Amino acid sequence: MRPRTVVALALLVFALGSLAIGSFVIDTGSGGEITVLWVSQTGREVNGNHHAPAVGQVGDGQFVYAPISGRADTDRCALYGLEASSGERQWRSGIAVPDCTLHSIADPAVADYDGDGTDEVLAATTEDTLTAYDPTDGSVEFEYVLDSYGYTKPLVANITGNSRPETVVVDVRGTVYVISAGGETVWTRDLESTTFAQPTVGEFDADDGAELAVAAGGAGELYLFEGDGTPRWDEPVTFDSSTTWMTTGQADADVASEIVVATALDGTVAMVDGNSTVLWERDLGTFAAVHGVTDGDNDGIEEVYAVAANGDLYSLDAESGQTGWRTRLTNADVQMMPPPAVGDVDGDGSPTLVAPANDGTVSLVDPTTGEVTATYEREVPIYTHPRMADIDDDGDAEALVMYGDGRVVALDFGRV
Repeated sequence: MRPRTVVALALLVFALGSLAIGSFVIDTGSGGEITVLWVSQTGREVNGNHHAPAVGQVGDGQFVYAPISGRADTDRCALYGLEASSGERQWRSGIAVPDCTLHSIADPAVADYDGDGTDEVLAATTEDTLTAYDPTDGSVEFEYVLDSYGYTKPLVANITGNSRPETVVVDVRGTVYVISAGGETVWTRDLESTTFAQPTVGEFDADDGAELAVAAGGAGELYLFEGDGTPRWDEPVTFDSSTTWMTTGQADADVASEIVVATALDGTVAMVDGNSTVLWERDLGTFAAVHGVTDGDNDGIEEVYAVAANGDLYSLDAESGQTGWRTRLTNADVQMMPPPAVGDVDGDGSPTLVAPANDGTVSLVDPTTGEVTATYEREVPIYTHPRMADIDDDGDAEALVMYGDGRVVALDFGRV
């Protein structure tokens, strides 16, 4: 295998080193409570793990699929299948020693990529492959060779309009691949730029067909492709800094979704529609990040929940970009802030924010007021958003948090 070059921008985000491990729960008295369900036994000597786990239903049970990285050129990089209710290891599928790096396995996806009626686990790896794993034992079912390793989660969607879904994966150098259910290449595009932001498939131009949005991070360029690979725009939308996070939301009353991007060095958060119009931009400071977009205050207008390296969490009106509220999540001198996730954590049908911070805290935040109602902490950094899922069948969502040391922590929440 050829040697790997770790992209300079990524190095700005990840803190390596060895920190003491501890945990505790804080009840602020505001009506929130956080309980640890389990902590996985997947700890590593590094503190740079930064890819979120996935959750899938397997028969009558659930699995958590955890992408774990270790020190370079070791046997410590692997995808783990964990029993969702306990965190106990069920299987391990390793990455070859020469390919073990901090980026060894990107965010996994759980989907039926081949249309056989059974979900598989899909992940891009530093073995320069898109790999499909059997969800019950981790055996490799399928591999597709990439030009470079993948940093983002694969997508399974019917993008071309055919009878079976396609798989979309983007490697870190900006090559887009659309792959048929039978493993054949449908189309590719080389964007010639490092790509860290999560691509997405959606309806962005109200033409009743799916499009693919890709943010070529290093160039700060946002592309939209039709299902057949034709560029939807004459020119990409360009920003002044590398695009490192991307999500989607609804800024108006039409059926089309909008694209939300966040950039690194200048900290821009922007909303872009399917006609390539930038609806609004905000400068939040360095290392802005976005993930969750929802109508958190039930006013009929969605909010974009964004963070920046100053430690603040912002609620931004999706129509105008104006600040609804701003809350300080940490006063620590952090390198970056992972974005919050949104979920119904108490079964009342209303969303709540689960907001991690780079200092190792996870806060429960009221999306209407920005009030922090409870906080959990480990003295280990966090670099990515939590994964929300009901892993104990109690009718509400729990959070699966990937810590930098490779341990996944499952958090349950009381009243909010």
